[in-house]
Amino acid sequence: ARSEVSGRRFWGWARDRYRSPHAFARVFLVANYCPLVFMESSGRNRTPDKLPRREQERLFATCDEALRRLVAWCGPRLVIGVGAFAAGRARAALGAAGPPVGTILHPSPASPAANRGWARQAERQLAALGIRVPAAGRAGHSRRR
Repeated sequence: ARSEVSGRRFWGWARDRYRSPHAFARVFLVANYCPLVFMESSGRNRTPDKLPRREQERLFATCDEALRRLVAWCGPRLVIGVGAFAAGRARAALGAAGPPVGTILHPSPASPAANRGWARQAERQLAALGIRVPAAGRAGHSRRR
């Protein structure tokens, strides 16, 4: 069994701040730029940026087109790359005609910065992008009369 720290950090933060998937989805739509997993024979994850150039070009062309279609369909006011790679690919795919692209720190344990309070840093970055995040456990509550 393997544990996926990045996902636990991200989705745990979403649960803590928004309390329910419905409340989170009123603010965000999460889509993976490349929803494929590439594994080395050791079982280690190989990220798309580590693939050979020829493979990257074909993969990125397909993923860029999927992202353009998703953005056209959703019409977001802002696209946020979770990590520099995702933000860079979004900028390349969407170009100047697309919505603005921001970024937040990727929650990967391979990132020393993410290991020093990823949630706090991501919330500061979201605030800088104009996105207000509710305090832990506050979203999704209804008032009783």
